[in-house]
Amino acid sequence: LENAIRNLNSLDRQMVPRASIWAVNRVAQKAVSVATRKVARETVAGDNQVRGLPLKLVRQRVRLFKAGTDGKRSARIRINRGNLPAIKLGAAQVRMSKRRGKLLYRGSVLKIGPYLFRDAFIQQLANGRWHVMRRVNGKNRYPIDVVKIPLSGPLTQAFESATQSLIDEEIPKQLGYALKQQLRLYLSR
Repeated sequence: LENAIRNLNSLDRQMVPRASIWAVNRVAQKAVSVATRKVARETVAGDNQVRGLPLKLVRQRVRLFKAGTDGKRSARIRINRGNLPAIKLGAAQVRMSKRRGKLLYRGSVLKIGPYLFRDAFIQQLANGRWHVMRRVNGKNRYPIDVVKIPLSGPLTQAFESATQSLIDEEIPKQLGYALKQQLRLYLSR
């Protein structure tokens, strides 16, 4: 028993903090991955109600600030929850509708990948950016608006559910793995 106590006291004091930081960063990275995949898979965009967005577009709206050994022992996730402009979905093509159907019954249709936007057009704004615009009823002075995909609700909901479930399930498991790894590294020196 005394030998075991002596061995534990001789271990590096930074071993447990390093392991906890490692575990926190792994769980934070997994939370970002799980939540962004969920939002990208379940978001509905376009007038033709296509389910799913490119994962890259959702992932670039999330930034992870990792925990470090410099006293900051928590990871932070910063999320841009603003609406996603439709122009970000890819190269746009304006098509005149020749077919009859629910979405293509009149006028022009703007197609961006698999997404259709009825009565939309591309225009360069005063700030120099190009955007997909659409006429909007009910706006008196400027009756056009940028076509956007709302992401605020899905991002918030996905990240809150992912972080809570992962903190409860993954932290103990990752902490155990990290402590084993730190002990292995210390003993191999």
